[in-house]
Amino acid sequence: MNSIFTPQPARHSTPQPHFDMTTVLEAMRPPTPMHSDTEGMESVENLDALPSIRATKIVGTLGPASIPKIRELIIAGLNCFRLNFSHVTDQSQQTPIINEIRAQSANLNIPISILGDLCGPKIRCNDFAPLPSITLVPDTTVILKKSDGPGSEGIITTKIGTIIQQLQPGNRVLLDDGNIKLIALESVKPGGDEVACKVVVGGVLKPRKGINVPDLMLDIPALTEKDKADARFMFQSRLDYVALSFVQRKQDVLELIDLFNEERKAADKIEEEDGLEEGWRPKIISKIEKPQALEEIDEIIDVSDGIMVARGDLGVEVSLERVPVIQKMLIRKANLAEKPVITATQMLESMISSPVPTRAEVSDVANAVFDGTDAVMLSAECAVGEYPIETVKMMGSICHNAEQGAVFTSTAPLEFDPKHQLKGISTMARPIADASVAAAAEANAGAIITFTTSGAMAVYVSKRRPNRRIIAVTPTLSIYRRLPLLYGVYPILSTFMKINSRHKLIPKKSKENNAASSSSPTLDFSHAHTSGHGGHSLKNTDSIYAQTERDILAYSENLKSISGENVDLIRKGDVAVFVSGNYPLAGLNHTLKMTYFGDAIKSERRRHLWDTAFEWVSHLKH
Repeated sequence: MNSIFTPQPARHSTPQPHFDMTTVLEAMRPPTPMHSDTEGMESVENLDALPSIRATKIVGTLGPASIPKIRELIIAGLNCFRLNFSHVTDQSQQTPIINEIRAQSANLNIPISILGDLCGPKIRCNDFAPLPSITLVPDTTVILKKSDGPGSEGIITTKIGTIIQQLQPGNRVLLDDGNIKLIALESVKPGGDEVACKVVVGGVLKPRKGINVPDLMLDIPALTEKDKADARFMFQSRLDYVALSFVQRKQDVLELIDLFNEERKAADKIEEEDGLEEGWRPKIISKIEKPQALEEIDEIIDVSDGIMVARGDLGVEVSLERVPVIQKMLIRKANLAEKPVITATQMLESMISSPVPTRAEVSDVANAVFDGTDAVMLSAECAVGEYPIETVKMMGSICHNAEQGAVFTSTAPLEFDPKHQLKGISTMARPIADASVAAAAEANAGAIITFTTSGAMAVYVSKRRPNRRIIAVTPTLSIYRRLPLLYGVYPILSTFMKINSRHKLIPKKSKENNAASSSSPTLDFSHAHTSGHGGHSLKNTDSIYAQTERDILAYSENLKSISGENVDLIRKGDVAVFVSGNYPLAGLNHTLKMTYFGDAIKSERRRHLWDTAFEWVSHLKH
């Protein structure tokens, strides 16, 4: 912005600025009554007319159909890319894909999360010989055998012997996603390498089909050697989330945490890496797909960073009619623990080959939204389907419409358990989040704006499901990339703060004077933008509020240019609730402030004009 004064010929050796005092005095005048009772009410009444932005997030699986369309998928509304490592044999082939996601996210200025999905131990039958498949007839007997060789008529072989050794008479054995059902009878011979089974539901069994044993807690670790190698690659690639398959007990999750901790120790330079918060590691999403996990679900959620309702395998191992209630239970438990939850599997399955979904699929997606899920996931629809872009748009439209109808659904209020307090987070954060949501509702605020260096305050506010947008302003790149998975949260990477190599927010002056120790974190404005309204640097909380407003306005303009729709995160003049928890700046530490959005920019400009007026008077005296 051009300055309001230009250099003029001077009578003294020092040039004097020329001022248009009418402009100066006009700008210094108190604000027009934009916030008078009448106009304030008008702003509140018109708030509902503000085009709404979808709050439920979309996770999409990359595959042959979607890898060439990463940019288009982001524009269509995808919030998180899932990389399925089940069929990955060469990890290096994933690097260009990860780089492309990061590049397109940066180019579009839209935050995107990346989720790496570990394969987990897959129990499958071997090939068959001499025929390519066998037919299982009900009420006949078949042998389940541990062997590296192929099966044959009446014999099914598998390389994983643990399943054979643990089977007891009466245990169910499900093949091919539950389409074929066997009942274990007895071991054929000592040593437990063969078990006779009765065929209850028959059919044609093709090679490499899955074997499920829902009645057993299998003595198999969730992390295979392949998974460990893939998890290390995900850590080194700085993925935001890692999905852990085959979780049966909390120890499975702790094993992956230990692996990441080992990686941290080995990567001695990670503490100096820009953009990572202190103690960074990929956040672990436990896939709930085994009935044994349901028996220990509270403990699993407690040690996980989030969960996925993996309805595919879950529907095989528990009766299908139980899955909807289990889904609601899992989503509720995750929300009570204040952790993200993803609902997955066959949500818009028909769109693999059809440009429109079925009515039942639409209702399924909407019900996940009504249940309170943070995100819904697309698998084959996005990875190998004929209409990946259309599928994402349809998913977004269903979620958006479901959110508008949430008033017609009634759910019991959440009573958050203090034992689930996020580790290392101030005990005052929750009450502040409660207050911010209540204040935003009573004042009909346009948005709740959170300052966060850990992401915790954004999580707390999100889990209280305010009917308001949650704008999360963070100086930390890793937090910025992780927050897009949360319901209703729109992350903005601060243009005026950053975390230094020790993960502390340290002011430029303190760094130069060595006045701040690493144990007293404060704010770094060393690369701050100037305000554009007089060139003042950011040196107090008022300046921070002003620059935050500019960042939000700039982000809204970016959304408009990309979407072609007139969408604002919040409008000037709307009530804004600013909130922060344990923040490394006294003026923002444990703070809740209500104001009108845009006031901070106006106040800063008035202060600058007062400063220039005093400067003008000072020049006149000389």
